[in-house]
Amino acid sequence: MDTQPDPAAGSASEDDSDTEGTLGSEVVQYEEEPDRRTLFPVDVDEDDLLTHWLTANDGSFVDLREFR
Repeated sequence: MDTQPDPAAGSASEDDSDTEGTLGSEVVQYEEEPDRRTLFPVDVDEDDLLTHWLTANDGSFVDLREFR
């Protein structure tokens, strides 16, 4: 599993006190199906994380910096 902050949203570290709006990202790889990427906010509690996410085929996401 690949966990990384979304480059378009910036990056967060443990020293950052302002992580509002920062997204985390995880990719789940499948053998016979497309890989799936899930985006989620890093600044919400565990209960909110259950309902605050977006998942799509990994190839559906693009690097925002390439399209600016």
